[in-house]
Amino acid sequence: MISGASTTQSTTCSSCGGEIQTDVSFRQCPKCLLDLGLSSRFTDDGNSALFDLGTYRQSNPTLIDYEILEQIGRGGMGVVYRARQLSLNRTVAVKMIRVGERASPAILARFRREAETAAKLDHPNIVTIYEVGEEEMNPFLVMRFVPGASLAERLPDFALMAPQDSKQGTKSNKTNERQNKISRLMTTVACAVHYAHERGVLHRDLKPSNILLDQNDQPNLTDFGIAKVLDQETALTQTSELLGTPSYMAPEQAAGKSVSRSADIYSLGAILYELLTGRPPFEGRTPIDILRQVAEQEPVNPTLLNASVNEDLATICLKCLDKDPTRRYGSALEFAEDLERSQRHEPILARRAGPILRLRRWTVRNPALATLVASLVIGMALTLVLLAKASEEKRRKSIALSILRTETARQLQEIWATPSPFFAIKSETLTAMAGLEPARLRTGEKRFTMAFVSAGNPLDRVLSAAPLLEHIENRMSALAQTPTRIDLRLYKTQPHAVTDLLAGKVDFLQMNAPEYLRAKMEAPGIQALVLLTPSSGPGALRSESAVFFTRADTGIKTVSDLRGRSFLFGTANSTLTFWAKAHLVEAGIQARDLAKYRYIDSNVEGPQNAGSPANAPGLGNPFSPMTPVEAVIDRVYDAAVVTEERFQQVAAKNKLVLLKRFPDTSSVLVGQSKLPTLATASFQHAMTTLKDSHILQTFPGSPSGFALCSDKNLSEIRDKLAAETLFDENSLEHK
Repeated sequence: MISGASTTQSTTCSSCGGEIQTDVSFRQCPKCLLDLGLSSRFTDDGNSALFDLGTYRQSNPTLIDYEILEQIGRGGMGVVYRARQLSLNRTVAVKMIRVGERASPAILARFRREAETAAKLDHPNIVTIYEVGEEEMNPFLVMRFVPGASLAERLPDFALMAPQDSKQGTKSNKTNERQNKISRLMTTVACAVHYAHERGVLHRDLKPSNILLDQNDQPNLTDFGIAKVLDQETALTQTSELLGTPSYMAPEQAAGKSVSRSADIYSLGAILYELLTGRPPFEGRTPIDILRQVAEQEPVNPTLLNASVNEDLATICLKCLDKDPTRRYGSALEFAEDLERSQRHEPILARRAGPILRLRRWTVRNPALATLVASLVIGMALTLVLLAKASEEKRRKSIALSILRTETARQLQEIWATPSPFFAIKSETLTAMAGLEPARLRTGEKRFTMAFVSAGNPLDRVLSAAPLLEHIENRMSALAQTPTRIDLRLYKTQPHAVTDLLAGKVDFLQMNAPEYLRAKMEAPGIQALVLLTPSSGPGALRSESAVFFTRADTGIKTVSDLRGRSFLFGTANSTLTFWAKAHLVEAGIQARDLAKYRYIDSNVEGPQNAGSPANAPGLGNPFSPMTPVEAVIDRVYDAAVVTEERFQQVAAKNKLVLLKRFPDTSSVLVGQSKLPTLATASFQHAMTTLKDSHILQTFPGSPSGFALCSDKNLSEIRDKLAAETLFDENSLEHK
């Protein structure tokens, strides 16, 4: 067993001193975490991260054609080096992922997206991408080297300082020159941002450290690691994923909502605000504190922090920082043009009459009507004040839960890159992430753990599991007359999850039927509780048909004709592969009878002595139903197995021939061997009475429901285990 699945130990919460398990991915118990999100009080360790992600160290890499000279920067995703390109004898900047081969798919995807996004932008004030490559499993990109420093490092050279000796409100020539310098700088940056927007790219992380100043103080925009292409949606831009830097983040971005160009315009205003006042619009001891201010508070007028700030610049800045995206500038170009008007001392677009001035003008024109309206307003105000008090607490809780949900989601994305085989999340935190208010802790609670395996984005799997676990909690609590909580463990691989189920570390696990039967041989006490009911018919064990198929020109007519030919299975532990092996054995075909065979998720070809990872042909995404079809069409393999639905979609066009049709099987939910009888019964009742289509659609496979299951339902599969095993045993004997 892997060390990550060792015996669970306990520690104490850093806030309340309560006992928590060490395999929980927080330093505080869920109750204290929720209190943290609901209040603005923080202890001295308030700056501690919710997850201890560790630090990664990487020595200077060695790249072909590049001589690494020194490290010049480090960010949340990558390390930047100054290097010399030997073939062209020029100085460049090389960016590499910090964690190398341990990088998660999400980090690798963001790294690739930065290269692809920046490479399509050709602008003198956007850092150019020269090359993208990979060296020893370390992706890297080569950029134009900008000699100088970032705006964050040069902030004292640009920021407007408050007057010390002059009278308050007076503007010296030096102050005016400094403000013109700030305007010119932000105009150039805004034009570069507008250029990116016109090509469909949002930066989403504009801040002083991402603006590099060359030797002539010309700004250069960089770091498109979390940029978004407007006409695309990816798993990296989920609604609940928090991306960006809190002090420069638009309110809609801080709440995890969909963002537009207005989010970058807000960030431009935040940078201008810091240049005018020497501080960001919002500051706090922790990211959550800053995010709460971004969502709830208005920025202080720059003129109140620095009396020498030009009122036009302050008005332009506050227009960018409006919490309503529709009231900001319509584009970064409009922002730049207003800055230019300010430099020329022309009227700016942002200068608008405030509500008080508009109301004063209206009352002068309509004195009698104004008196009547004022009386009505006073009466309504007295009525609404009670409603406001009642709704204020609800609103604050809603904001706190939203901030907690988005911050927790961001931390979950990062911890997935660590070596741990799983992460655990308590029921209360999972409920908060789903947008609901967790129930209070109750005495005599019973806790169980449900385990799932994530084949893709872990955040998607966590959020999709939340409604199901809430349903199970409510049903089991009602049936057992005991408060029940269902915690979640999300595993990276199925073998780790099965090992922990057999060891009693998790109570429920989704498994395929053959996998369950093999595990039961090792631990007879585990039991199949419910099976997934396919949409085609209630109570059916078989979910959909699969087929053996080949090309029309291979001369293969039946499964028996596969002797001496090459064959591509599904994933190694899938039911599709299980049934394919069983039918091959029934047709008289063992592993040794095939010229070569391969599992779609493996680089090794068999029989055991016929190939190696070095000579196995490359395939596409192993989880795509088109991969086996393309492998046969491209003549990489003579035949393969695939779902009948996919086969029917492409067979006629690509001249594919069906050799045999056979049924695939559903997966089952399994309980550990020491599960109490009452818990088993209440869990089965909770699952079989689930009729909510919204919850069912979020479950993998989108079943129409769940049905009771026992080992009798799996007798057909048990009978085929021997045939399936015979396929591999003959391979070993042949070896």
